[in-house]
Amino acid sequence: MKKNTPKRIGILGGSFNPFHKGHLGIAKKAEEVFDLDEVVFVPTGLPPHKDPKELEDKEARYQMVLKAIHPYGNYRASRVELDRKGYCYAIDTLNRLKQEFGEKHKLYYIVGMDSINEILEWKKPLELFNYCDFIVATRPKTKIRTLKRLLKFPPLSARKNQITVVEVKLNLSATEIREKIKKGKSIKKLVPSSVAEYIERHKLYQ
Repeated sequence: MKKNTPKRIGILGGSFNPFHKGHLGIAKKAEEVFDLDEVVFVPTGLPPHKDPKELEDKEARYQMVLKAIHPYGNYRASRVELDRKGYCYAIDTLNRLKQEFGEKHKLYYIVGMDSINEILEWKKPLELFNYCDFIVATRPKTKIRTLKRLLKFPPLSARKNQITVVEVKLNLSATEIREKIKKGKSIKKLVPSSVAEYIERHKLYQ
């Protein structure tokens, strides 16, 4: 691809606490359905909706992302939230990434169903659509009635064409993975091998 050719870039944020195969599954599905040129993983720094005590050290989470995506030439990690002071809000992240990539490139923000259902509670939610379209990753048989209801009425009804739901078959939970680690159970089938080795070597989540 030529340098000046507009790209389609997926933005996948999360605590990645730890990074698991479900994250890769979401990225691959979004890449396939929307013909994305790149997927950028954005580990969160200090999210306003989570207890910081529940998060592993940010540098450890960043390293897990780097190790997991290393085999994929069009995947990369961004420190845009890790290096920011204070709480991390999507509007600030997308604003910064839009400046970094340039106006000619199209951004797709990849989120879960729970997140999109609460979007009107986010900081400056309607402004988000000025920066990106939304890819909503959902698990098989997930009910989407709440989202359908939101899209029927203002203010989201005018933005419904910028929200697309895609089904991802792999159903993994970072919480359950952390519990398995605490109990000394194997997680090798749940996370990339490089991540499992990193967790074991640094004795994370124990």
